[in-house]
Amino acid sequence: MTNSLEKVFSKKSKEIDEKIKNSFTLIRQDLSEMDQTVEAMRKYLKRKDKNYTYAKSQDNKLREEFRRNVDDFTIKITQLKIALSTVNSLKSEYIIRKDLAKIEDRIKTHFKYEIDRYKDKVESQKILIKDLESRLKKLEKESPSIKKKGWFS
Repeated sequence: MTNSLEKVFSKKSKEIDEKIKNSFTLIRQDLSEMDQTVEAMRKYLKRKDKNYTYAKSQDNKLREEFRRNVDDFTIKITQLKIALSTVNSLKSEYIIRKDLAKIEDRIKTHFKYEIDRYKDKVESQKILIKDLESRLKKLEKESPSIKKKGWFS
């Protein structure tokens, strides 16, 4: 019986040894698979991190370019506002000059009219004076010579 017990025990021991070997082999395979999975995950995470870093740098470049474009746009808008202000100033100056030119033309026309009226009056007064001088000479010739003491005598 001892022998048979030993055989059974030996057999059971071998089975347990075999199962332990198989278990360790399976554990090693699982560990190897886990190492491969962990390594694949590391590679995947490195690639994702690299992609994220690249996308972030591209995003930062785009943001910087957008900021520059906004700054350029702001500068151009300011320049346009200044140009518009200058145009409005020139426009009002042009309108003022135009109004002044109209006023100047009216004044010139009015003075020309006044000068023409004055010339006409002068001409009519000259004609009147000539007429009166000729009448006076006529009267002096017709009247006996009387010495004049003054204007009213």
